[in-house]
Amino acid sequence: METTILEKTTMLSETLKKIKRPELKDILKIQQGIIRATHEFMHKKDVVQLMPIMLSAITDPLNHSVVDASINYADQKWSLTKSMIFHKQLALINPSLDAIYIVSPNVRLESKDRAGTGRHLFEFTQVDFEFKRKDKEFVMAFMEELIAFVFDSLNKQLPEIIIKLRGELLPVFKKLITYRTEELEAELGEDYEFKKSKESLEPFWLVNHKREFYDKEDMSKPGTFLNYDIIWPEGYGEGLSGAEREYEYTQILKRMEETGTNKEVFKDYLSVAKQEGFIPTAGAGFGVERMTRYICQLKDVDEVTVFSRKPYSELMF
Repeated sequence: METTILEKTTMLSETLKKIKRPELKDILKIQQGIIRATHEFMHKKDVVQLMPIMLSAITDPLNHSVVDASINYADQKWSLTKSMIFHKQLALINPSLDAIYIVSPNVRLESKDRAGTGRHLFEFTQVDFEFKRKDKEFVMAFMEELIAFVFDSLNKQLPEIIIKLRGELLPVFKKLITYRTEELEAELGEDYEFKKSKESLEPFWLVNHKREFYDKEDMSKPGTFLNYDIIWPEGYGEGLSGAEREYEYTQILKRMEETGTNKEVFKDYLSVAKQEGFIPTAGAGFGVERMTRYICQLKDVDEVTVFSRKPYSELMF
């Protein structure tokens, strides 16, 4: 249906209202503070920064359907980055690299059922990190320390803004509680993640999801997966996702079969696994906008953005 002149005028008015809202500067300063503190923390921990990749022959297949975001260029199909999971694995083949991170723009053209969640954008920024020969426990402890560092930095550097937005300074969390996916699902039923988030006052870990082929299966306990999410409390939902990675060729093939992954798309990745061999790694990525939303206590993650990126919204810019 064609948009009328009146509808276009109304859309423009709403767009400009969003850009001109007085609270925007405070929100952006919080987001800037998150990135600044993250860079400082990574530097202290000797985690080396990589520049992001925006187009690649392979990208994260994800554990839910999204609208295809690819282009044809130079007689090859290129995908917009959904996450740099495979590039992190490939980069750590380098003998001199042990720990890496990327402030990575991601494009995930979400389906219509995610338009009203308050948690989804079709473009967002993820701080992605990966460690060579580290395990689930190491990454979980690292992320807990990172959150504590970021929140403490914001409290010290932007206390007036934090109090204005939240009414009090940020709590600085230490060790987070861990829940298993199957146990929460048995206890709370459908939508267990949101229900537990809604009733919680502190962030928590959610572990053991049957998800992507690259999430490592615990071979001592088949059907158990060495992955982990951080769930923000008060209904804010998932804020980080990570895992130990499958790195053995035969196990990657097995997991691809189980998840119905198209092996042809990943033929070059599989060639590296077979001929060169991947190194055991573990890592994660957290959404910058989602962390900002939680800190600022915003109803919708789109309130973090200057230019709206809500799935299936009719946008002008």
